[in-house]
Amino acid sequence: MEKDFCLLLRGLVLLAMVGTSLEIVESNIIQVWSVPGGETRLPCDLAASARDVAMMMWFKDGDRMPIYTVDFRNGPPTHWAVAGEFGSRAHFVLNESDTTSAHLVVEKVTQFDEAVYRCRIDYIDSPTRNYRVNLTVIVPPDPPKIYDNEGREISGNMAGPYREGQDLKLTCQAPGGKPPPDITWYHGDERLGIARDASSCQVHITSLSREMSGAKLRCRVNPPLLQTLVRDVTLKMYLKPQYVRVSGGGATRAGHERSFVCTTRGSKPAPNIDWFINAQRIDSSLTQVEVDGELTRSVLTWRVRREDSGREFVCRVSNPWFPAYTLEDSIVLEVIYPPIPQISLIEPRESRQLREDEDAVLLCSADASPPAFNYTFYKGFEDHLVRDDPIGGIAVEGQKLFLHGLRRHHSARYRCRAWNSEGSGLSEPLNLNVLSQPECSAGNVVQQIAGAPGGEVRARCSVSAPSARDAGPLKFYWTYNGTRDVLPIPVSNVTTMGSSSTVIHGLPNIDDEDLGWLACWARNDIGNQREPCLFRIMPAGFPEPPNNCAIENDVIRCEAGHDGGLPQWFVMEALGVKQHEIEGNELDSTMNDQGVSGRGLTETVYKTSNDASPQFALDALTPGRYTFLIYAVNPRGRSLRPAALHSVPVRTTEDLDRPGSLQTMTPVPPQNSSPQDNSVALLVGAVLALVMLTILTTLCVSMVVMCKKKTRPGRDTEQSALTRNVGVSMYSGTALSPSIVPTVVVRGHRGSRVLAARWSGVLDDTPLAVLALDTRPHNMDTHSEDDYHETELITHENMETQTDA
Repeated sequence: MEKDFCLLLRGLVLLAMVGTSLEIVESNIIQVWSVPGGETRLPCDLAASARDVAMMMWFKDGDRMPIYTVDFRNGPPTHWAVAGEFGSRAHFVLNESDTTSAHLVVEKVTQFDEAVYRCRIDYIDSPTRNYRVNLTVIVPPDPPKIYDNEGREISGNMAGPYREGQDLKLTCQAPGGKPPPDITWYHGDERLGIARDASSCQVHITSLSREMSGAKLRCRVNPPLLQTLVRDVTLKMYLKPQYVRVSGGGATRAGHERSFVCTTRGSKPAPNIDWFINAQRIDSSLTQVEVDGELTRSVLTWRVRREDSGREFVCRVSNPWFPAYTLEDSIVLEVIYPPIPQISLIEPRESRQLREDEDAVLLCSADASPPAFNYTFYKGFEDHLVRDDPIGGIAVEGQKLFLHGLRRHHSARYRCRAWNSEGSGLSEPLNLNVLSQPECSAGNVVQQIAGAPGGEVRARCSVSAPSARDAGPLKFYWTYNGTRDVLPIPVSNVTTMGSSSTVIHGLPNIDDEDLGWLACWARNDIGNQREPCLFRIMPAGFPEPPNNCAIENDVIRCEAGHDGGLPQWFVMEALGVKQHEIEGNELDSTMNDQGVSGRGLTETVYKTSNDASPQFALDALTPGRYTFLIYAVNPRGRSLRPAALHSVPVRTTEDLDRPGSLQTMTPVPPQNSSPQDNSVALLVGAVLALVMLTILTTLCVSMVVMCKKKTRPGRDTEQSALTRNVGVSMYSGTALSPSIVPTVVVRGHRGSRVLAARWSGVLDDTPLAVLALDTRPHNMDTHSEDDYHETELITHENMETQTDA
């Protein structure tokens, strides 16, 4: 029904405004407003006599074809309009006596006529002139609606309820108007706010007064060329109580009943009246309430007791719409009672502002009858009695406790006790928080760290300080105190996180037992740290070797020893055990520089490292017996001796000796005959050995002579040595020249690439290890000269090829 009424009202307004329009000339365009169904004019000033005009053309928006043309060239003006509905409603009007009033008339304006029109005038002897006219078809706005502070629409004529002192915001909206109307708020004849060319207007009244209760506010909507629309609202308000009075005081004897009256006025709605005695609410069943218009009374009937002496009766008046606003009045009963003390900080006033080196004064006050005459103070959760301590800056003088030169240990809970002739009372606690400068954490004042000349040291400094919210964020800076000077450490080497700071500092490369000190300082908004956290840099030592080594599931596991003060890692070497040592099952007493037996061991056949822990897998080793050496290494060097596991058997379940299987890395040593127990056998063996040595020497000399004859011209002698020096010690230095690439020759059909992978551990110290394979079948017992072939490696500029010799 309301919607139909609005549509009817809009239609009546449009009919009343038919034939009206409004022109506004702006900088480069003429604004023309018109109501739907009315008649409008689109002005176009000829700026000359009609005799000087050749043609006049009208264009709509950006069209290139004119919608209306007037031709002045051949006598009387000839009019031409675009075919269609617009041409039937448009005609050009020209008053030759006043060419400035020339205009194009458009009848029965519709929404489709809204556009930017361009009038073009072509003169006979003058340049062409253009005018732009913006035609806006007026659309009446919707009936105004009013919304409250939270955006809810006020459907009736009553706005609120609002509380006294509350800010008022009302929004009047009239959308849909084109152009937008002017919207104005009024209180009587006083204009409260206006919004021009807008769809809404907001009125804002801060702190509503009592006088605004029942006030009427009006919203007026003024669209151009149309009738004003009006909407009124009345303010509903809740009011605070204006005053409160308590009567009925005077001396009262114990055991007698007495009536106390609390009177209040001005609250809307009626207030709540509560009675309290010493901050405790009194049961409402003891009171009676009477309402007379704006006047409200509450009568309390109370039987006075001895313990009520000196207590305060309080009448508190409150309006539920103003929870933070109350009015109180009170009377005091004249009865003796023990003290009720209270401790407070009187200097400075705010406990959160306590800082180191300042003074603080605590006051113990007591509500007592008769007055209290003795006071004591207590500290901590265990309530230790506070006594005078001139050295600690503590003084007790009557009701006051003086704390001079505050320090962190003064942060505690304080209470006080007061006495009178009726007894004593203990106050509620007061917590003092003294904001202090940073200081080193307990046990962290001086520390020792290890370092090496020319290396880096890392130190972590932790301080204790109040929270950043109270004393500001912590800032750290470091210095290096050398033997000659003190140097600040760049910020780029410092990392800070919360109450800790970590620094990385490079030590000078000097041979000195005193490597200096690192000093860490912190500061906050309270001040700088008084004493720095110190780190004495001690010379780092060699790491200790691992210990308690054991083998389990083909893995060696050891316990790491002391790292010498620097980060350490671990290295394992595997040395093959010769066959006669396996049968003897004991080590030679002669020890090498590595702390293990030198006799009966081959060169290192495998080497690996572990950065995390002394733990090594043995799956890369071939079956056999090995002596394992495990070292700890840090930037200062390796441990002076290794942890050793002697003659450890390494077995696998896979049969690696069958034809076609992979060749193992470490060949199985030949089985030696059992030792003879009698001297005759030893003598025979010695004679046979001497004979065999003579025969072998003769054969070797003959073969060397033959080989020299067969050697090709230009063959390098180092190349012939290449096939012999394949055992390289890890620590005794390489036996090969850096320019020589060793070649390992393996015979038989059992060779494979696996051999090359496993031999890489043997030749770890050489620049390159290449395995040349001869896969032709051979006899296990004898080898003819024709079956013996060697493979050599030729290297030219990092390009490797293999040729048969």
